[in-house]
Amino acid sequence: MSIKVLTIINPTSGKGKILNKSDEIKKYLEEQKMDVDIKITKKDYNAKKIIENYDGSEDLILVCGGDGTLNETITAMMEKHLSDVSLSFIPLGTTNDLARTLNLPVKNIEMTKYLLQSKAKKIDVGRFNQKKYFCYVAAFGVMTDVSYRTSQRAKHIYGRLAYFANAFKELLKIPSYHIRIEYDGKIVEDEFIYGGISNSESIAGLRWFAKGEIQIDDGVLEGIFIRKPKTLLGYFKILGSFFQKDYHDNEYILFAQSNYFKIEAMEEISWTIDGEFAGRLKNVEISDCPKAIELAIPHNTKNRKD
Repeated sequence: MSIKVLTIINPTSGKGKILNKSDEIKKYLEEQKMDVDIKITKKDYNAKKIIENYDGSEDLILVCGGDGTLNETITAMMEKHLSDVSLSFIPLGTTNDLARTLNLPVKNIEMTKYLLQSKAKKIDVGRFNQKKYFCYVAAFGVMTDVSYRTSQRAKHIYGRLAYFANAFKELLKIPSYHIRIEYDGKIVEDEFIYGGISNSESIAGLRWFAKGEIQIDDGVLEGIFIRKPKTLLGYFKILGSFFQKDYHDNEYILFAQSNYFKIEAMEEISWTIDGEFAGRLKNVEISDCPKAIELAIPHNTKNRKD
């Protein structure tokens, strides 16, 4: 009996080159005796709508696209309570942060050859204000803006240096926000220039944590909140922590792990979820949904290279 696969392809991924390879993806799957139904996303027919129309007839959902397409898929799966349907992912976007955390090769459609050797793993999903979901990060502040304005080519060549070189250009314009943070019975109130709650080693295409430090199925999320330095030396201290991937002994950085965060601001601030704009909000509640999605991770893939 063949495995039925619902395959969602975002044609804009990989600079639009993926659309020309949809037949190749189908061939790889059919070579594994899989029954393939390919859905191509459109402006008014995104991955979320495709999953909303999912009738349960397929055994596996395969997403070929970037973090945004994956977020749309997982959001719809959470809303439909599809926790027992396996999801697999071919990362074809720009940042591919979840793939980096899972150490999956990026922009490699040959990964489809290994779907039958996939290992199922239940992963946590972040819930944002009870209404939205994220795969790897919900964030506000300067790092959010700078990280997505820094070109992926510059990140690849210069790594964190490119990221922070772009950030330092913005120093004089960096706004701070008066934020009250509640987690694990603790309350912290201060001026912050950035806040991010994640379930990923990689954010915006850069590894923020040491390899293996973040577990995507441990029932907790990691929060990093950066206070506004009063001197240039303070910014260099922050920079040093990022290069060392150590946020525990820096007076400018609050590092917290919890399954729930409540964040209150004095004014509306812009939030992003998995790199997409999520609205301007004063009050946000973020919680961990433990082992909410079953992810089928191809087993025989070679380790990717950053």
